[in-house]
Amino acid sequence: MLKQNKSFLFLLIFIFVFTIFTSGCGSSASGEKEPNNSIDKANEITIGNPFSLKINPVKDIDWFKVNLTQQGYLKVQASQIPESLKLEVGYALFQEWEGSKVKWLKKWRKLPDALFIPKAGTYYFAIKDDYDDKESKESIQIKADFIPEFDAGEPNNNPELATAIEFGTTVKPAIFPTGDVDWYKVNVTEQGYILVKSKDVIGDITPEIYFAKYDEWANPKIQRIRNWHKFPDACTVTEPGEYYIYLHDDYDDRSSEMSFSFLVDFLNEVDVNEPNNDFKTAKSISRGDTLKLAVFPQGDLDYYKLKIEAGDKVKFMAKEFTGITPEIRLYTLNENDNLDAASGWNTLPAEITVIPGTEYYLLVHDNYDDNSSKEIFEFRIQ
Repeated sequence: MLKQNKSFLFLLIFIFVFTIFTSGCGSSASGEKEPNNSIDKANEITIGNPFSLKINPVKDIDWFKVNLTQQGYLKVQASQIPESLKLEVGYALFQEWEGSKVKWLKKWRKLPDALFIPKAGTYYFAIKDDYDDKESKESIQIKADFIPEFDAGEPNNNPELATAIEFGTTVKPAIFPTGDVDWYKVNVTEQGYILVKSKDVIGDITPEIYFAKYDEWANPKIQRIRNWHKFPDACTVTEPGEYYIYLHDDYDDRSSEMSFSFLVDFLNEVDVNEPNNDFKTAKSISRGDTLKLAVFPQGDLDYYKLKIEAGDKVKFMAKEFTGITPEIRLYTLNENDNLDAASGWNTLPAEITVIPGTEYYLLVHDNYDDNSSKEIFEFRIQ
């Protein structure tokens, strides 16, 4: 009997030791355990507590999950990375009852990286080698942090969630994390210009914007009305309505946790001949006319319709312009309703030979379309 008791006691001790040993096998100080190669086997981690992992064998992928209680950013970083590895992180939600259990939120970005968290919940992230062709038995230190929301405009990553702002108001956006985009919208009541400026931009980001109209019933929903430009910039608006501004880092490869000042303002129309950015809206002018116009904003094109009844020479002159180099060219309309060049480019003053009785389209712009001025100047046809 004693012998049986000793055997039973020995068996219990063996089971106890074996359990302790096996439960610690493949685990880190934070409790990471293998296998965790799929989202449904993700290890739960604690925000702010570093833990270790190994990318071993080749094609190893490690999944983790974390419970977050508010809007903000999940930031993942690594240290002590073996030289042979280039780590990437992907973020997802777990869809237990769907055909694909992984719903990717952001897929495979170099570490360090961060994900925008729109609301409380359980979020998952996976770490792997970038091309799944390297391994290492060395431990890597991983840390996941949570940054509470610091951009009052978020979430505004699409036009449906665009932040409405009043003209003359300064907002404080942050382009974070990498790949972040911010949408804003303003309500315009008359013809003029939307002006945008920025200051206090900190870090490596280069803010860039475009202007658009948005209609959820149209195809496409987003109609871009002015293409990419750096700050400061302006957009011509010819009719009342809601206008949208898309803000991002110019190459979507940099970010900053520091917010900056972003001002949106409105300027009433300064050029009575606008809109005339297309030859189809050109205003008719004649020899002897003196026009008051502005080449604004950057890239502005001004078309005028001109017919010279007598004489084969026309002189074009300008005065009191600043910050731009006015340049002109004459066109004629072909049978396909397209413009054909009828002269070369000419900086002012310029004298151009014309055919009497021919209808021309005159284009006025800045010579390289890289400067503009909202100051009115005088332009004379003689």
